[in-house]
Amino acid sequence: MFFWKQKKVVVTGGRGFIGSHLVERLLAEGAEVRVADLAGRDGSKNNLAHVSDHLEFFNVDLADPQSCNKICRGADVVMHLAARIRGVGYNVQHHGEMFFANALINLHMLEAARLAHVDRFLCVSTVGVYPKECKVPTPEEDGFKGEPESSGFGYGWSKRQAEVQARCYREEYGMKIAIVRPYNVYGPRMDFNLETAPVVSSQIRKVLDAKDVLTVWGDGEQTRSFTYVSDEVAGMLLAVEKYPEADPLNIGTSEEIKIKDLVRLIVRLSGKDLQIQFDTSKPSGAARRCPDISKAARLIGYQPKVWMEEGARRTMDWYQESILASQ
Repeated sequence: MFFWKQKKVVVTGGRGFIGSHLVERLLAEGAEVRVADLAGRDGSKNNLAHVSDHLEFFNVDLADPQSCNKICRGADVVMHLAARIRGVGYNVQHHGEMFFANALINLHMLEAARLAHVDRFLCVSTVGVYPKECKVPTPEEDGFKGEPESSGFGYGWSKRQAEVQARCYREEYGMKIAIVRPYNVYGPRMDFNLETAPVVSSQIRKVLDAKDVLTVWGDGEQTRSFTYVSDEVAGMLLAVEKYPEADPLNIGTSEEIKIKDLVRLIVRLSGKDLQIQFDTSKPSGAARRCPDISKAARLIGYQPKVWMEEGARRTMDWYQESILASQ
């Protein structure tokens, strides 16, 4: 991607899970990278230690518009990944907080980029914009039908607002803005805290912690689509380069897997002999979740490259080598 060579790029949330992988890729492409993030965030403070000499760090609170203005000055591209993210249990009880905190930083960052005459901006949205009753595979046009799924209502609306702001700024100011909707991203450096971890990391940890019996919530028949982090990063870069039209793109994979098959895959990769029990008294969640990625394939040439088995193996290896080995 010659496009990125010597570009001055700001990555908000650059110390985080996806952000740190994006920063690495940008450096490999020859970009000059500025990371804007709060210092010492739990689980993320060391994600960029190995490349810190090649970066410029800004420890800033993006709720402060002056800080946003500062980090955008002189930038060619701003890739806005920073967000306040909590577990589902927290989200359900704090829709107002999640809406306000995320809406605020989104408003400030895009306005700061406009004032700084930044050439291109990446708005990172979420699959949380989609309603519970959406088509599967889910096309982008379903993103503003009905209400966002109830468990992430406040967060989902904050991201819908960010997308509307992007469209308005594109129309009035002619800004080049890409919008991506990441789909269930997993891989090395993801959250393995059982209270907040998403499906892939929580199941990897539960399998590795289990002795003889592994209990899985629900019947395991529900399907999900999981995107390996390097594919997500590739989609973000392609969107900024090839489609900065303030028009959302699903960045995910069409590979669907039943939760029971995901668990069996992780057990097999672990080499353990476990009895798997499905607790049908517990909720299973939506029957299907899978994106339609044909629009991204057509407009930016996006195609995922890492399939579930290989991605799960890489993620498990990282957890064992980086987390378990240090305990």
